[in-house]
Amino acid sequence: MSARAWVMAGAGAALLVLGVGGAMHTRAGLRALAALGVPCPVDRVSAAQVDHIRRAGLAGLRGDTPAPVRPAVAGLVLDTTTEAQARALLARAHAACEMQARGYRHLRCRGVDAAALGLAGPPVSEMWLSFGPAGRLVGVDVYRRGMRPDDVRAVWSDAAGRLRAALGAPGLAVGDPAPDVLAASPIQTARVQYRYADYVATVTAAHLPQTGLSVREQYLSARM
Repeated sequence: MSARAWVMAGAGAALLVLGVGGAMHTRAGLRALAALGVPCPVDRVSAAQVDHIRRAGLAGLRGDTPAPVRPAVAGLVLDTTTEAQARALLARAHAACEMQARGYRHLRCRGVDAAALGLAGPPVSEMWLSFGPAGRLVGVDVYRRGMRPDDVRAVWSDAAGRLRAALGAPGLAVGDPAPDVLAASPIQTARVQYRYADYVATVTAAHLPQTGLSVREQYLSARM
């Protein structure tokens, strides 16, 4: 997969379109917003515009049946957890977070201790929580980069294993997440994804020149 395809498929379709604020600064994100008449900086984007983009992206990602369960991380519950509840949970994890309002409201947390969130592996480089117009959690994005091979194995096994235990085999599985395979060339990715009418979960392992070995977990509400 090319770097352009990574940005378009990852950030553009499954991150930007579904309302995670940081991805709005990607090339794909800026193009999508420009189509709606939103200039840079994206701080001026409205909730209605973000909601429009999110719904358009969900149309291409949603499955046909509801999920039996909708796992996220750290006790966060999609379409239920409020910003205040999320802040309290992250405070207990000693996470340093800041609020960013880009149409939707987003909590951006850096350097979060993984164990405090109930996750395996090294500290979380960035964690984004996105809250929809009703003030409820609609997206969780957990990203770790610059990882050692053993860290990649631990994080992938933990994230993919939790989803498999809850939901069975993924609907989509592409690439090989083994660190030696990912590191064999400058641009490699592996991904598993679950698509339901009300839920989309994705785990992606990648090797990119700018970030080295990385793993990203996404848990998204697909309720319309």
